[in-house]
Amino acid sequence: MRGKYPVEYFENPDINKPIQEIWDDIERFTLEILNDEPNNFHLLKFIVLIPPFKYKNKFIKGAFYSQGLDVILELYPQLKNIFFCGAISMWSSYPWTKNADFYLACYENKQRENYYKEKYKEKKDITFIPLQDVDFTNENLFVPSISPKRNIDVICVSTLYPVKNLTILAKAAKIYEHKYKEPLRITFVLGSNEIKKDTNGNLNFSNCTNPDNVKIFNSISEILGDSIKYMNFIPWAEYKDLIHLYANSKCCVLCSLFEGKNRSIFEAMACNTPIVVFKQYNQYSRGNFPIFRENSGETVSVFSPECLADTIHKVIKNPTNYEPRENYCKYYGRKNFIKTLINYIPYYKENIPDLKDNDIINNTWIDLACFANYKLSYYDFLYSRNPLVQNAEGLKSIEYAVNIYKTLFKEYYYSNC
Repeated sequence: MRGKYPVEYFENPDINKPIQEIWDDIERFTLEILNDEPNNFHLLKFIVLIPPFKYKNKFIKGAFYSQGLDVILELYPQLKNIFFCGAISMWSSYPWTKNADFYLACYENKQRENYYKEKYKEKKDITFIPLQDVDFTNENLFVPSISPKRNIDVICVSTLYPVKNLTILAKAAKIYEHKYKEPLRITFVLGSNEIKKDTNGNLNFSNCTNPDNVKIFNSISEILGDSIKYMNFIPWAEYKDLIHLYANSKCCVLCSLFEGKNRSIFEAMACNTPIVVFKQYNQYSRGNFPIFRENSGETVSVFSPECLADTIHKVIKNPTNYEPRENYCKYYGRKNFIKTLINYIPYYKENIPDLKDNDIINNTWIDLACFANYKLSYYDFLYSRNPLVQNAEGLKSIEYAVNIYKTLFKEYYYSNC
């Protein structure tokens, strides 16, 4: 994490600046892990999207990404011989690393990209791909319930950070009750192991190291009066429990105006839960790129608690109007992620035998090569059947994965040494 956090954008949907100055503000902050941050190296990720293949005397490079690419390449510079190396900022900014072959850039915004490459000419040859890690959400893991009760009106999966604008949801809850004569049943998943829940339902912040958590919770409680009456706070949820919560909610609400590509709204869509998002969400980084596709939910037209309350009411009272899971599987998820990746990296279309429609999952050569090299199909690789080589986290796990690739492709790994 480095740079100037653009706090002035968090609650202001109408920044009065030329767009180029706004883009410059976006680029001043990154959530990458940099070389001089060893205390965060345990969080490093090495996500292999396509592994290297050697089959019938033909070698094809793999592709991976990391939020700490410079750290990984300083340790293992030869990875560039067997992989296309991608960087991700975990934010709306473009990554700061200069060593990447491609950036996961959240959105396709050619005007912004051209401005950036003109300003940073040393990065003009890096491929910008309109994806982020949330687009890689596993659609086979996040699935609808077989018989959802939908007994939660609103789910909000969010940390208690200023960027999340959570007080506007508290205000909307009060307005909703007054206007529609019934309370909203809201479940709040806070994503913090530091916050505990007492037996009486109250939250305990005694082990919490971030003062923003207490401050924002107190602001929510002050607005609601009795926060427990309106909101069920869950400090932390494991994946299986989170999926159940999504699938039993009538809508998922995101109150942020400006951040990276939000994970919760994609997970909710995969669970067939419509989403509610302000139309100004990431407006400056997105350009004309859509927040979501087709009838996956609603955008809130005005950044106000009343407009948010009205939009929530529209969604939860008209559940048959939305098809979030269908749209998620049509546009997002791992299969579509890989198709988009291949579309932006011509090497694969030029080198994979008989590749059609960027579909390597159903490509015979890839399937045979994956079995020959990794003893499983590419489909199983992509969906993390062997996470030790597909999804490594922390230096020890990354070293283990790299050593496997180094051993399998030794002649190529050291080819430029």
